[in-house]
Amino acid sequence: DKKLKRDGNVKPQKAKPDHLKDIPFRLREIMKSKERMKTGPLRAKKLKKAISPKCKPEDSQCGDIPVPHFRRGKEESEKAYLRRMENETKHILFLTRNQVERKPELDADKQERPADKSKSEKKKEYDKVRLQRLHQKKLDRQEAKMEKEMFIDNVPFGEVSMAPPSLSAKPKKAPVKSQV
Repeated sequence: DKKLKRDGNVKPQKAKPDHLKDIPFRLREIMKSKERMKTGPLRAKKLKKAISPKCKPEDSQCGDIPVPHFRRGKEESEKAYLRRMENETKHILFLTRNQVERKPELDADKQERPADKSKSEKKKEYDKVRLQRLHQKKLDRQEAKMEKEMFIDNVPFGEVSMAPPSLSAKPKKAPVKSQV
């Protein structure tokens, strides 16, 4: 009982300083970058969400551009807030200009699809030509390899030659013997 009273009167000890302060700066930086790697780049995630709205084909709101709702952040300066608003409005104007033209009188399957979903014809053609080139290159390499193998003599170990090879080609500067 006395012990409990004594413990109650004791001043609370100061809270230990942040455990991260004891860790060296470089190690702290490495730990932070590891955390960022786990969470992934936030900017890229935000862009993906903005670019590809997930919706079902029967939903008529699929092609609609979401209306942004602006709210100034706590630490955001007025200039930064205005700049952010300006960038978002420019982005939305860009999206509206490049939006697929809608024709509600046509069936859903006959309407145009956004261009980004399928490869363009140019790209398909380019890929086709590139594949042909690669295939041709491979065939040329195989042919060169076969030619090389054709001129290689396999001489078994221990084989003895009785005379050196005779050369039938003449050097360029050899004197020409005239036949009389």
